[in-house]
Amino acid sequence: METEIIIGLWAGSGALLGALITPLVYWAKGRKPASGFFAGVLAGAVGNIVLLLPLWLLLRQRPPDALREQLTAYNMGIGAVIGSRYEEARWYFMKVATANPAHIGAWLNLAYLATTPLEAWSYVERARAINPAHPQVQQAVAILWSQVQGYYAAQATNQQQ
Repeated sequence: METEIIIGLWAGSGALLGALITPLVYWAKGRKPASGFFAGVLAGAVGNIVLLLPLWLLLRQRPPDALREQLTAYNMGIGAVIGSRYEEARWYFMKVATANPAHIGAWLNLAYLATTPLEAWSYVERARAINPAHPQVQQAVAILWSQVQGYYAAQATNQQQ
């Protein structure tokens, strides 16, 4: 927001200076000052914008490198899932979860890629610890809880036999 205000003030000051100086130049050359006024406003504003754009590009806020790496790794993981490269996706999501343990999306995607219900449940538990009210976490709990109960019931049946 502050950047837009600075750009507006900068362009406005250029337009004002152009509007004040250019009519004097036009008048000194024997032309109508009114046409110089409009030419000055346009020249001052355009000149300042042309000079300001490279400065703005240099000074704009960029996300930190660590955040950019997490975002890239997360997107690469999504791409790997779409491409059915599950081991690669697991590696990318683990990289994100290690760098940012509060990243719910990474934990839920790891749960999706898990090979057993218990492994998936451990990842969902991590996501639940971060935000139990998150709708995707609640949906994952609803889906996995019955699978975990079925897994334990099957193990109990196998041990009794």
